[in-house]
Amino acid sequence: MAENPSPTQVLFARAVIARLAVWPVLRIAVDSSWGGPESKEKRSWMAGEVIDAFLSSKTTSSEPDDTYIEELLLQMMADEFDCVVEDLSGEIVAKDVINLWEDIRKGAIEESVKYWEEKEKALNGKKLDYAFSKKGDDTDWVDEEEEGSSEDDDGTEEEEELSNQMEVDENVPDLIDQGSKSEPVVDEDGFTLVQRKGKKTNKS
Repeated sequence: MAENPSPTQVLFARAVIARLAVWPVLRIAVDSSWGGPESKEKRSWMAGEVIDAFLSSKTTSSEPDDTYIEELLLQMMADEFDCVVEDLSGEIVAKDVINLWEDIRKGAIEESVKYWEEKEKALNGKKLDYAFSKKGDDTDWVDEEEEGSSEDDDGTEEEEELSNQMEVDENVPDLIDQGSKSEPVVDEDGFTLVQRKGKKTNKS
């Protein structure tokens, strides 16, 4: 940060620190100490790098854009926490940081600081549920719903197949009963007539 930052620049720095603090992947990386015992210090250092990227710019044209900030954040996550972020959250954070810098010109930076610091305060002490898998030395995020969808599909197919088999088994006795049973015929004298295919009936 600049040696003598202006009051608005200090507010911008506070807003950036709070915004990074509520970034889910960075929160988990710090809480889980993916960056070692100095994980919290690394988060503060990351915020400082983002802030300096703006404060060190001499002209408006030299100010960083959202693409630069996103790439900077993702590179620092990979270097400091061995975490490869592929959920597009880095893009969202970068755009929020750009909006914070623009809030200085709009005179809205105080409201933004309050908004992000309140969000950070609300999340203090809360832990996020997550799933991840290892690819080499990096952490790769896994969507639990997508991971379980294939298993659910297989289970549904097995249930349908079993249901179809049960329907066939239930219908078989009906077919046999209809083809094998014949009703007895009794004549006027009370004699039972036995029916045979291709022959006339006789008294038993």
